[in-house]
Amino acid sequence: MRKKFISLMLALALCLGLAVPVSAAGFSDVPASHWAYEQINQAVADGIVGGYADGTFKPSGPVSYAAFSLMLARAFYPGELAAYSGSGAGETVMNQHGILKYTGRQLGTVSSGGQAISREDMALCMYNLLVDKGAGIPSVQEQSAAMASIRDFNDIEYNCRKGVLVCYALGLLTGQGDGSFGPKNSMNRAQAAVVIGRLRDYVQSNGGETAGVMEISAGTEPKAPSIQTLANGQPITEENILAILEEIKEEYPSGTSWAEPTVNGTLYNNYGTSPQINPLMYKYITATSSVYACGGFVAMCDYRIFGPNDTLPFYQIDLTNIRPGDVIVQLDKNGESTHYIYACSRPYTFYQYTLVATGEGNVSNKVAWRDCEVFKNDDGAHYVAWSRYPT
Repeated sequence: MRKKFISLMLALALCLGLAVPVSAAGFSDVPASHWAYEQINQAVADGIVGGYADGTFKPSGPVSYAAFSLMLARAFYPGELAAYSGSGAGETVMNQHGILKYTGRQLGTVSSGGQAISREDMALCMYNLLVDKGAGIPSVQEQSAAMASIRDFNDIEYNCRKGVLVCYALGLLTGQGDGSFGPKNSMNRAQAAVVIGRLRDYVQSNGGETAGVMEISAGTEPKAPSIQTLANGQPITEENILAILEEIKEEYPSGTSWAEPTVNGTLYNNYGTSPQINPLMYKYITATSSVYACGGFVAMCDYRIFGPNDTLPFYQIDLTNIRPGDVIVQLDKNGESTHYIYACSRPYTFYQYTLVATGEGNVSNKVAWRDCEVFKNDDGAHYVAWSRYPT
């Protein structure tokens, strides 16, 4: 009798050990074999996302900008979200933290929060959140290496490329089944559960202040400028130029309005005190070019760094030889300028791409400092670089 009892108990234990749940959180369309089964379970358990009244989760269903914003707000800003209600609550919180910055929703190309969010805007939101949370960002070299695994990289919108590269480099995104990223495809609910889970894990493990901010010494009386010094009297070195760029970043951080001719020094493009920057501008600009905006921003940076020094003329260089303080000009197929950009780092080249940290004015009428901007000469755009470093 005792042997039979033991045998019965062992059989029962074995059956219980082999038993598996039928579906995630009871959803009829998310079986245990579903690729995102665990992540969906976790997202539901954490209150980030829920199911439908009919008992389904609809893992392949598209996610709108408003829905993704709400999920991110629940996961990362629950205290702030509690102060709002209504269908736009998530987007309200996201806008307060710049998470939707440069996405189609923020730029106005997407008119409604109810529209499905694209995968490229999903990646950009993830990157913006990493920046807002102060989590570690991969190096330019790591981002360049990640580019090799994105076979449709050229299809990604220019303003989203940084976000995609960062997310790939961190392993937050791995692409679709066919090896492509599918930037224009809609994000689905299963993908949302997965990427938010990965994002939470990474932020929790890699939070804190973002490294790489240069300390700027204060209280030193500037030396009188000479032909081999910067505007502050310091020697012309990359380190000293980066220090001035940090001062400019502090004064004009990303998001600063930069469009009107009388706002934030944009008249630098017309100021006429430097015999160097104006000839460079007017080498390319036409009657339809912006006299202020991006050109004014570059002129301001150049004046703050090099000053009205007529002994340091601009000369053209290859993109691969860029240094902090150089000017990058984007040209159209007719050779006319469409954008002016200020270089903030040396470049990293990867195949036909050149990656550089940059500063820009008039990106959607605002200043934008980018850790990594990708340049590639093709039929649609051509880039030339100019320098004032002593030869």
